[in-house]
Amino acid sequence: MSKAFGKVGDGKSAGFTLSVDATPEQIVAFTKATGDEAIDEQSAKGLSGLSVSVAVSADKPLKDVDAFKNAAGDQKDQKDVTLDKSVRISYLIADKKGTPLLEYRQVDAKGYLHVDMKSVLKLTGQDPAEVDTVAKDLPADMAPAKTLLTGKWVTLDLQELADEAKKDDAAKGAKPQAAPSVDPAAGKELFNSLKDVFNRTVTFEDKGKKDGTEHIWMSAPARQAVDELYKAVKPLSTKFPQQFKKFPTEAPTDVPDRKVGVDLYLKDGAFNSATFDLAQLEKKVEPGVNFPVKLAFNQEAPKVEAPADAVKMTSEDLVKTFLTLAAGGADAEADGAGAPVPPFNTTNAAPLTDDQLKSLAALGIPEAQAKVFNKMGMGFEDIKAIAEEK
Repeated sequence: MSKAFGKVGDGKSAGFTLSVDATPEQIVAFTKATGDEAIDEQSAKGLSGLSVSVAVSADKPLKDVDAFKNAAGDQKDQKDVTLDKSVRISYLIADKKGTPLLEYRQVDAKGYLHVDMKSVLKLTGQDPAEVDTVAKDLPADMAPAKTLLTGKWVTLDLQELADEAKKDDAAKGAKPQAAPSVDPAAGKELFNSLKDVFNRTVTFEDKGKKDGTEHIWMSAPARQAVDELYKAVKPLSTKFPQQFKKFPTEAPTDVPDRKVGVDLYLKDGAFNSATFDLAQLEKKVEPGVNFPVKLAFNQEAPKVEAPADAVKMTSEDLVKTFLTLAAGGADAEADGAGAPVPPFNTTNAAPLTDDQLKSLAALGIPEAQAKVFNKMGMGFEDIKAIAEEK
């Protein structure tokens, strides 16, 4: 199994897809058994078959790409993967029919974004026509937002964004911090401790071979494995980078005291896919209640390409677009009068007074931006907290 997973980085491309394999009926039964009330049928249909995919391609084997090497070692000279032109990456969220709901690609240090807002609203049981209503009422200076709403690709220069971020940090007097890294000796000690626990608790069962694909059942007693992992890692936690959160004082107590497992599939000695039933982790569920998810791997993933005819969007356009869309399509420059009714769920907040707007402006939050935050459901104190963090 170790060799099978080790082959993931041997190729110049790789694709991973995590999908919900549970049927709508299984999702309803699972949520009914584990929550206060069952999920509604429309939401269950939208969730069933939903998938998240990541594809990576490079000019050389992935294991030799600087941005991916020595993850546990010294990262001082490690490249930022978002600016590495030798690496191309895509992220895709799709429904069970394969319809792309949201896609982001990175090619030659440029980002490309596409959102099918109508399909997203339809998936969640809302009226897709609301997208047209919002797009129609957007002012001329919100052209990038309209582009995004109508399902067209937009592009961002990632190097420009990185340069602007550095300028902002320099203006605020912020000093760049090194990425958190684990001391190599401590990392090796941690790896050996984890390996020892897995050797003692995890078992593998050969389930046979079909059409050239090997089926292996990997399982472990959940409570015992978690307790032993905690005991193994706790003594080493003081050697973790300070940027990491404080290590918990005790092992999780909500882990079921039963054996749990995952079905692993290998093809030509390499990892192909894995299926896992989330119901195994729940104490309340009865036999017959299942929520299967699947992780599939493809070492011959198609090369990530830049989409044609993408509309250029600046960082200012991006911020203004998402603030406006989050506010329900209201113009970020408008005073609220005659603004379209937000089609997206927002929470109410007390309107900002003139004095509060002036106070926020003094803290670096422009009046127009403060009003957008307010329409998103944020009160004066919430917006003030953002300003103080900046």
